[in-house]
Order: sequence, then structure tokens, then C-alpha cells
Amino acid sequence: MRSDVVASHADATRLDIHDLVRILNENVGTTVVQAMTGAKDRGQPAAWARADGPEPRLKTVNQLRLGYRVWHLMAQAEGRNVALAWLVGANPRLGETTPVSAVRDLKSAEVIGAALAFIDGSPAA
Repeated sequence: MRSDVVASHADATRLDIHDLVRILNENVGTTVVQAMTGAKDRGQPAAWARADGPEPRLKTVNQLRLGYRVWHLMAQAEGRNVALAWLVGANPRLGETTPVSAVRDLKSAEVIGAALAFIDGSPAA
């Protein structure tokens, strides 16, 4: 197992969910966070980011942690701007859907695999 995958998983697991959402909001924006969770209320990501904010439901927590893992992997390897562009762009390894959609659908293996393939420069399947 790659150490960067393990490290991003450990970070996502250890971070308080409010801190994790705050980091995502600051780096990819609340609209992307809303999209990766399927939240109906566009103000919800900002509420989750507050230390005294509401606790997201378990499925949402899992989506947020997966979104953080993928973003963190990409940002560490490619930089913040490329990470954001990759998250919201159609991806050939994901059937031309976006990584944000794969996060929302909790397709962990697929979206992590697509990120690693991009980082490693592997050709699309």
C-alpha cells in the first residue's frame, strides 16, 4: 500500500469533522463540498465547519472524509489548483463522471484509484 494513501486516510480519520470541513471549504469551496455530500442547503458546509456547528450524519461524514482523502492526495502531489480542477472535471477512469460524484456515491476504491492513476501518469483505461 502506498504511504501517501495511508497518510491521507490517517489524516482524514484523525481530524475532527468540523476541522476537516473547514479545510475542505477553504481549499475547494463550499459549493464543491455541498456537491460531494449532496446537501440540499447550500449553507450546510459552512455550518458543519463551525466548531459549535451541527454534526453531519454518518453517511455525510463518510463522504466528507473520502472527499478530504482524495483532495489531500491530489493537492500534495499536484497542488491545490490542479486538485480542484481534477475533482470537478469529467474523468475517463470514472466513466466520464466527476470525482465529486464518485465521492458523493462513496465509490472509494474507484475514486482513489483514479487519483493515483492521475498522479502516476497512467493512461486512461
